[in-house]
Amino acid sequence: IIENVSPQEAFSLIQDNRNNSDFVIIDVRTPEEVADGHIENAINIDFYSETFRGELNQLDKDKTYLIYCRSGRRSGSTLDIMEELNFREVHNVSGGIIEWKTEGLPTVK
Repeated sequence: IIENVSPQEAFSLIQDNRNNSDFVIIDVRTPEEVADGHIENAINIDFYSETFRGELNQLDKDKTYLIYCRSGRRSGSTLDIMEELNFREVHNVSGGIIEWKTEGLPTVK
C-alpha cells in the first residue's frame, strides 16, 4: 500500500495505531520547520539532507509509515522513493501540515 490520504484519514490512522510500535510517523521537513509545530510522535528525517535516501533505506520496510511535509510536495517525492526502496505500507498526508492545521487537527511543539 503506497498511497495519499487526507488529513482526516491520517488522523484516524494515528488514532487506530496509537499503541502500535510498527506504526511510524515521519516529518520530512527541515528541523527549523519541525520546531514550529509537528504531529505528535513524528520523527524528523530532513528531505534536504544529503543522507536522506540512506536514512530511509535503513528503516524497517515491513512497518507502516505515515509521512508528511509542509504542503505535500516533499512527502510526495518521499512516497516515490519509499516505493522504489520496497517499503510495504506508506501513507502520505495530502496537503501536508498546512492542510492538517487547516482542518484543525492537533500539533505539538
